[in-house]
Amino acid sequence: MKIAIFSKLTIKEDQIRKKMDGLDVDIYPPIKRGDLTSKKIFDYDIIGIIDGCFLQNTAVAHREILKVIQNNTTVFGAGSMGALRASELDTCGMIGVGSVYSLYKHGIITDDDEVAVTFDDNLNQITFSMISFREMINNALKDKIIDEDDSKRLINSGKKLYYPLRTFENVIEKSGISGEKKEILEKYLKNQPDIKRNDALEMLEEIIKYVEKQ
Repeated sequence: MKIAIFSKLTIKEDQIRKKMDGLDVDIYPPIKRGDLTSKKIFDYDIIGIIDGCFLQNTAVAHREILKVIQNNTTVFGAGSMGALRASELDTCGMIGVGSVYSLYKHGIITDDDEVAVTFDDNLNQITFSMISFREMINNALKDKIIDEDDSKRLINSGKKLYYPLRTFENVIEKSGISGEKKEILEKYLKNQPDIKRNDALEMLEEIIKYVEKQ
C-alpha cells in the first residue's frame, strides 16, 4: 500500500522512515491548502496528516480532505493540524488518533491556536504549542517545580500571547517568574516530552497496524 505522511516538523523525516521501515511511504512537509488536490495524491492508499500550515500558508480545507476520503483513500490525523481536522471530520471517515485529537473531539480544547507553532525554512520549530505547554506546566506542578499560582499565571500568559511569540522565555517573563526558579523552570520545560510528538508516533503505529490487516 502506498502511504503519504505530512510532517517533517513534529517528527522528522528520518524518524518517520525508521518507524515505517519496509513500507512504501512518501514524506511531505506540513500540509497546506492545495496539497491534496494534486494528481499524485490520488495514487495513495493512505494519507497521514500530522503537521499543517497556519501562518505561513493557508490551512488545508475540509473539502480537500473529504474529496480524498471519497476517493477511497484512508486518512489519519494526529498531533497538530491532523488532530484538529480529524476532530472535525471523523464522522465523515477521517481517523483521529491520540490525546490531542481526543481533547478537540470532546470540546476540552476548541481554539485552533492551541496546536499552532511557527517554524523556520529548515522546519525547525521556533515556538511551542499551547496544548503541549499545558501538559508541560501540569507536569511541572506535579513535580513541584512550580506552585498552583505559578501554574495559573504561566497558562494565562501563554494563552494571551499571539502564538508566533510563544517561546518559553517570553511566557516565563510575562508570568513574572524570575531568579533561580526561572532558570530551573526553563531547563525543565526544554526537557519535557511533547504530547503532539507522542500522538504522531502513535498514529504511525496505527497506520502500520492498518496496513498489516489488509
